Amino acid sequence: MDNTHFSPFDYLSVIRRRRWWWITPIALSIVTGWLLVRFLPREYKSSTTLGVTAPLVSPSIVSQVTSSDNFDRMRAIQQQLISTPILSRVAREEQLPDVAALRNAIEIKVPDPVTNTNEVRRLDTFVVSYSDSDPSRAQRVANRLGRVFVDENSKVRTERAEDTTMFINTQLASSQSRISDLEMRLRKAKESYMGQLPEQTGANLQTIAGLRAQMVSDETAIRGERDRMMLIDRQIEAIDKNTIDEPASGRGDAVASPELRVISLERELATARTIYKDAHPEVQRIQEELAYAKKEAQAAQQQPQADRLARLQRNPSYLSLVSEREIGRSRIKDLERDQADAQGQIARYQARIEAAPMVEQQLTNIQREYDLERQQYTDLSSRQRAAVIAASVERNRSGERFEVIDSASYPTAPTKPLPLRLWLGSLLGGLVVGAGLTLLREYFDSSVYDERELRDALELPILGSITHITA
Repeated sequence: MDNTHFSPFDYLSVIRRRRWWWITPIALSIVTGWLLVRFLPREYKSSTTLGVTAPLVSPSIVSQVTSSDNFDRMRAIQQQLISTPILSRVAREEQLPDVAALRNAIEIKVPDPVTNTNEVRRLDTFVVSYSDSDPSRAQRVANRLGRVFVDENSKVRTERAEDTTMFINTQLASSQSRISDLEMRLRKAKESYMGQLPEQTGANLQTIAGLRAQMVSDETAIRGERDRMMLIDRQIEAIDKNTIDEPASGRGDAVASPELRVISLERELATARTIYKDAHPEVQRIQEELAYAKKEAQAAQQQPQADRLARLQRNPSYLSLVSEREIGRSRIKDLERDQADAQGQIARYQARIEAAPMVEQQLTNIQREYDLERQQYTDLSSRQRAAVIAASVERNRSGERFEVIDSASYPTAPTKPLPLRLWLGSLLGGLVVGAGLTLLREYFDSSVYDERELRDALELPILGSITHITA
């Protein structure tokens, strides 16, 4: 069986034979498109353009915080524009019943740039559109949306600036209170650790050095006083053993004590024996006087203590030495007391120096908190001044603000439905349906309409054909 071949005339034959199968859907689609254009509700769109105006004051005087991210800026504008307060006010002023329908009919977009540049574009212009079945109402609502948004935006910015100022004032007062508390804590800590402060370590070391030098000086003075006391004691002991009475009345010389006479006679006897023999009268005289002097000395030693002391009290040299000894003892006591005091002071100052690192650590924690709080207070003060200026600028509307650049115009042509688009869509649908019906009808039709189809179906030669005869 040979393969079946189709020629373009076959398609023309099918189209001519099944012409009503595709003409009818096309005609119906045309009618449907006309009905849609005629009876579908029309929707009109009106748009107003909002722009950000430059501030009236110099940017160096006040800096307004704006989002550097265009996406965030656009999202903030959309959220504010379709917020409930703005839509409720627009619906109330325009007497619209449904706020949700109003929100769904609003569209916000960014106009295309006039020129293309490599710099990042900053979104400063926005187009707000509103769609409605009434063109006049669409224009009114679009204009109302722009004006209400500008008013509410200025009000919100003013309230935000004032709230920021109040918040910073509250934080500034709290910071000032914390600074006062920290100053009091720091002052009390320094008062309680007075003398142990790190900055006083140098003075403490100098004081310790001075006290140690004073101790060395006192020790030298004590040794000198003790040496002098030893000399005085020896002199007093010598006077006590060799008592010399006060000068007798009518005599200018003093009478030697028996002990001194014994010593003097012993010296004379020794000198005489070097010159004379023991049988010499001078030697014998000295021996007799020595024996008598020893008896007197022995008798003097056997005298009562009271008589001996009374005799010493009459000796001016003894009294002077005793007085000097008492003064020396008092001086030594004073020096020893000064040494003990200096040693105690050195111990106290040494304890202060050893405690300085711990005190420094405790004071450092408080000082760090104080410095941080002071820095925060300084930052808050600068922010408070900037916030006051910003609030004043917002109240006077002298800063960056929105403004209606282009008011909404009256829409003359509907945006929905579009007649040409509906007609073309309906016609295209009719063509597709007609083509589908034609192909489907031809597929299920098993009739033979020409010689080629008969020859292909029977595989026999065709001897002749009879043309179509019309009555």
